[in-house]
Amino acid sequence: MRKFLAVALSVSLALSSVVTVTSVAFAESKYQITEDQTIAASIKSFTDIKALFTDKTVLADVQKLYVDKFQTEVKRIDTTIKADDPKIDANITLVLDSAIKGDLKVDQAKQAIDKGLQWYYFLAVRDLVNNQVRPALTKGDVAGAKAAFDKVVQIYEAVLEPNVVKRDAKYSLNMVALLKTTIELMQKDIKDNNLNDFNVHRQFLDKTLIKNYTLATFTYAESIATKAPADQAAAITEGYFLYMPVYTYLRGGSIADANFVRDAFASGDASKIKKDEIQNALQRTMIGKVSEYVKQAFTKLEARDLQGARGYAAEGNMFLASQEVFLGKEKYAAAVEEATKFSNAVDASDLAAAQEYGFQILKFLVDKDGSSLKIGDKAYQVDGAAFTAENAPFINAESSRTLVPVRVIAQAIQAGVEWVDATKTVVITKDGKKTEITLGSDQVVENGKVNEKVKLDQPVIIENGSSFIPLRAVAELFGKRVFYQNGEIIILR
Repeated sequence: MRKFLAVALSVSLALSSVVTVTSVAFAESKYQITEDQTIAASIKSFTDIKALFTDKTVLADVQKLYVDKFQTEVKRIDTTIKADDPKIDANITLVLDSAIKGDLKVDQAKQAIDKGLQWYYFLAVRDLVNNQVRPALTKGDVAGAKAAFDKVVQIYEAVLEPNVVKRDAKYSLNMVALLKTTIELMQKDIKDNNLNDFNVHRQFLDKTLIKNYTLATFTYAESIATKAPADQAAAITEGYFLYMPVYTYLRGGSIADANFVRDAFASGDASKIKKDEIQNALQRTMIGKVSEYVKQAFTKLEARDLQGARGYAAEGNMFLASQEVFLGKEKYAAAVEEATKFSNAVDASDLAAAQEYGFQILKFLVDKDGSSLKIGDKAYQVDGAAFTAENAPFINAESSRTLVPVRVIAQAIQAGVEWVDATKTVVITKDGKKTEITLGSDQVVENGKVNEKVKLDQPVIIENGSSFIPLRAVAELFGKRVFYQNGEIIILR
């Protein structure tokens, strides 16, 4: 697994090893699978419905074929989407109905069908892996796991791979070769009844596909402004439906940024789709995912749950890999070195080394979306911009807690802050919530009520005219993660 991780992260760096793949689905599978006839019929219907779009398209025929062949199964997959998140059928139906009424163009309906059904197939792959392959393998049902995974491979080759080929060509990547190796490893895991390695390798499959659709979204953020006005509506629709397969997962990294990208494309307004803004938002969502999974890997190692730690380390590293294009070749290559060391340390159950290398990974990301500071140093950075505090952070000798000037934390978490001298209280305001911490008290008051679940293990103190508050406790109150290594501190979403 260690060797494969290094290849998975760095495969596109070795351009001499790039494999050329045709841009159409293979007539015969590269893999030894047994074709499922229900899946084959679905894929044929996918081909048939796309073929209905000609210079004389009858949208009523398109709608009938969609309802007859897809709608029931699409609605079933919709039940796997979080309750409040957009659903596939509602989105496809909305565009089709609007196009039939003449409110939208036929080309927009075409993209809603093509990319909307790709959204369905992507989630169908996840559903098969999580709800059929893994349960079967958990029970030792190798035959059942193989039969379900054959369906995954069948869908990937016929429907998803052509889109991956386009991203490889656009950005000089090698995701097709990586996914081929991943699928072959997963097939071996199933044959060997090796659930532990399967659970790691499935992250490579899942996150590489997320990388693909994230970059597909970015492709349209780059190109829409260059298109003729008459072509922009279809391109915006295409970008929207390419983004929706990964929207739910990227929301886990940053709700605001994931919603920003969704809303920009959903607006239908080309002026709201700006390349740099979309890129930054997409990257921030993925930084949040790396931060989350690195932290989870530490937690699992502390609990001596090696397999849980391996899974989270793989997820974190693959969300790092998803930023390859955004980081640039040189920076990404350096990050890969640390990510490989991080994974190896996790595999060896070496918590101290995992924390060291995990911290190094995050240092490549913090200048885009986070804060960095050092014990004893007044200089600090927020989103890559340099600032100087009146007083430096320090470690309280009595409590062993890291204390930071309140205004530094407020800037790091993008909150308003004030000192109420009459009550000796620090008031932090963010997203409509007012948090009050009083000098010498361990209580946290939120919107006028004492938080009974949270107590500060280090009260506010005054040093050299500045209010100092415990970094980790306060940052985590506002949903931030804090990482510490050898006197250096990183704060991330």
